[in-house]
Amino acid sequence: MNLAPVLDEMEESFRERGCDANVATMTIVVFFEDPAIGELARERIRRLASKHPSRVVLLDGTQGDAMHRVEDCTWIELGVKESAPEMMRAAVATLRAADAPVVLLWIARGIGSDPRFSALSADAQTVVYNSSLLDTGHDALCELAAYVERNPDVVIADIAYLRLAPWQESVAIFFDGKASLELQDLERVEIACGSEPEAFYLLGWLASRLQWTSESADALTNRAGKHITFEIDRQGEPRRIARIALSSSQSRFVAEIDKSQETISLQVTGSNEHGSRYRAIENPGIAALVERAILWGQNDRIFRAALAAAGEILAHTKG
Repeated sequence: MNLAPVLDEMEESFRERGCDANVATMTIVVFFEDPAIGELARERIRRLASKHPSRVVLLDGTQGDAMHRVEDCTWIELGVKESAPEMMRAAVATLRAADAPVVLLWIARGIGSDPRFSALSADAQTVVYNSSLLDTGHDALCELAAYVERNPDVVIADIAYLRLAPWQESVAIFFDGKASLELQDLERVEIACGSEPEAFYLLGWLASRLQWTSESADALTNRAGKHITFEIDRQGEPRRIARIALSSSQSRFVAEIDKSQETISLQVTGSNEHGSRYRAIENPGIAALVERAILWGQNDRIFRAALAAAGEILAHTKG
């Protein structure tokens, strides 16, 4: 990889346009190996960079080392298909904005085994992952859970988890007031989702909050030894929860998205029956989720607990 022409073009751009890299709040490093994912990344990172002045270094694993492109000192694309891991790390070290933190968006598989990830993440303050964009099944999530278990100090966030906020809030609404007593009486959880990572994250979040432990491929156990069965049904749009139902011996709590995809209806039947309630879904979009991952991911202990619980559940599921 020859960075000389890249640095020359950056210098020329600086002379012609006077762009000031010192205003950069961060250096965003993006790695991908799928052209479709690359196009999505370009579009969404541009939105983020327009809000938070940044230097973007796009490492394109689909292009050879001769490819490079420079835009206004702040956007650099490099072909890295044949590049060695340490060469990629050195390129980022050369091109990053001085004194600005490095955020790595790793949009590829192999987070726990790819030496390129090991090299690039060594200098990153935060790593952003997207398990359900890579795999609508659960293999990418399994890789992440195993990696974080081995590397507990890594600062990482997963976009798939950050999509769950409206559903977490809906579950919390169900169990306010006297209905909270039924939390220890829950005996079944059903989740419908277009991809598995969000569903396992939601189940892992419940398990970690309620101190459930994984028992088998379709059951968990609460602190009192009561069994809770669960079922995950693949339906609806990828990366979107369609429905969650929680059943106790006395009541059934159902949160379900409506046809417009804009509202979640909340219904309770049984001893705690309640009239239908509705919550608007505020879909922040992927650029906003990446922003949230960068700004909040390092302090989210609840995410870490949900990921660990999801990993334990998946270990039984795969076994």
